[in-house]
Amino acid sequence: MTTLKTNRIAVFVDAENVTGWIKNDGVTVLINELKQLGQIIIRRAYGVWSRPQLAMHQAAINQQGFELIHCYHPVTGKNTADIQMTVDVIECAWQLPNINCFVLVTGDSDFSPVFRRLREMEKEVIGVGQHSTLSECVKTSCSRFIYTDDFVEYRQPLLETGSTAKQAPPATLPTNPAATNAVPELNAANRLVTQLLQDAKEAVNISQLKNTLKAQLNFDEKQFNFSTFTAFLTAIAGVKLTKVGTVNYAALDGTSSNDKVDEPKPTSSEQYVSALKKHNLRLISADRLKTIYKQATAIKSITSDMTTLKDAVFTVSHKVDGQLSKADVNKAFNLFVRLDLVHTEKAKGGIDAIKVRKIALKDFLLKIDKLIISTLLELTKISSFQLKAKEIKKITLSTISKDAIKKMIGEK
Repeated sequence: MTTLKTNRIAVFVDAENVTGWIKNDGVTVLINELKQLGQIIIRRAYGVWSRPQLAMHQAAINQQGFELIHCYHPVTGKNTADIQMTVDVIECAWQLPNINCFVLVTGDSDFSPVFRRLREMEKEVIGVGQHSTLSECVKTSCSRFIYTDDFVEYRQPLLETGSTAKQAPPATLPTNPAATNAVPELNAANRLVTQLLQDAKEAVNISQLKNTLKAQLNFDEKQFNFSTFTAFLTAIAGVKLTKVGTVNYAALDGTSSNDKVDEPKPTSSEQYVSALKKHNLRLISADRLKTIYKQATAIKSITSDMTTLKDAVFTVSHKVDGQLSKADVNKAFNLFVRLDLVHTEKAKGGIDAIKVRKIALKDFLLKIDKLIISTLLELTKISSFQLKAKEIKKITLSTISKDAIKKMIGEK
């Protein structure tokens, strides 16, 4: 562990998943304790800041020096803040090697690979989140993990390295909720969940449902004898749960609603591109992408930060294609990161150099097409989104056939 004097810290907050913690002044408590560890260089908080449950806390978070990153959601219930935050965290780790401590505040288990990658890069990592799948997955990748759901009375002191955190005493749960005064509160929670899902008309991230219930009803499922929030949702008539990757979504069963569910409408290739863009996957032409990739993998100069590497790639790529812009290079590097093609390696003098891994061009383009298709498939699981192979083929970059796309998307 580095000494307090040399700690340079970056703090990233996925505000969408920790609204209850923010409401209880968790940001202020965390920042005050981190200041004792070292110098906080970066403070960023991600979310849809126009939403009432977040907008009301903007001033307080701004006072703590945070840059508020607004993340537009392409579909109701989908949290895209986690994707933008992931890209920024890894890019920061490469661009600013002098930052040796990363603090990630989130409740989403999708961040598990990010925690592990930071540890592989020999960074100190502090995780902040609720007792969940995430905390269990990343504990071994963290220097320490702080629980947001009991931090008010039992928060872990950041300076007590290696100490055992005081745990909150187990709640006294009613053995028969129907015989207690908890019934009206439970019924209110059930009605709110049903109303939220009816308004959404599509699957909603259960973390967002829980945050809304906490904000509006100060809801805690354990007070009603439910071991998990998922168990609480499962007990509500007409609610069904689905899983996309490691994220759980809730929706109303079609048989429980009198509303007619419209059949998914065919979607054009232009609409696919728009949806991907909102999902933080921005496409550029195949010719420009190939030019940028060829030049990026051929760079001989040693660069220790991402910005310098991008500038170098733009300079040489622009000579090949005079219409190519810096925005094109940024989009290309976003794809490189998503495909895990950017890495660090030791150069002469022991310097950590950032490089773009070289693979066969046809394999590179096929990887991008698979990323495009897998992203579109995820969108179909959380919204009325119909995929057509012939339309997808129009935006692919490799020689992948329409029949192969049909198999991937399950089109008959």
